[in-house]
Amino acid sequence: MEQKSSKTLLLDLLMPLFLLVLTTVYLFASLQISPQVDEGLTGPKFLPILSTIGMYIVLAIIIFKTIRKNRIPCGKENDSNVDWKGIVFFVVATALYIALFKVLGYLLDSFLYVFCLLYVFGLDKCGLVKRVAYAIAITAIFYFLYAFVFQVRLPMIEVLS
Repeated sequence: MEQKSSKTLLLDLLMPLFLLVLTTVYLFASLQISPQVDEGLTGPKFLPILSTIGMYIVLAIIIFKTIRKNRIPCGKENDSNVDWKGIVFFVVATALYIALFKVLGYLLDSFLYVFCLLYVFGLDKCGLVKRVAYAIAITAIFYFLYAFVFQVRLPMIEVLS
């Protein structure tokens, strides 16, 4: 089997590797969270650690598939194109979510973030009403988990006086 050039493979792996570094930084930051009281397994570190484990799994799959797709039989073209527009939109949406979290509060910021991600992942074809409904449901589920199950105080939007 022929392989695509290592330069092309590196370009295809650039974004997953960048996200791997960001995930590692996020994991390191979440391990620095110090709970005010011992809350056992489901303290404020639990969900960030769980989400980084999930992200590591997804990134490993993406990296493995990218490497596998770049190995092509002799004389055949490889049709694997990276959707850079979607990846960039995802990274920008995540950065905005983090930056606006305290300003907009959990509910509004998370709703907008989930709404945008559903668009990126192709739910735009289902229609606006379904996407809004899914975004509300996902935001509500995670609010319930954080606020009631894990008892983490989430920032709410501050009304200007």
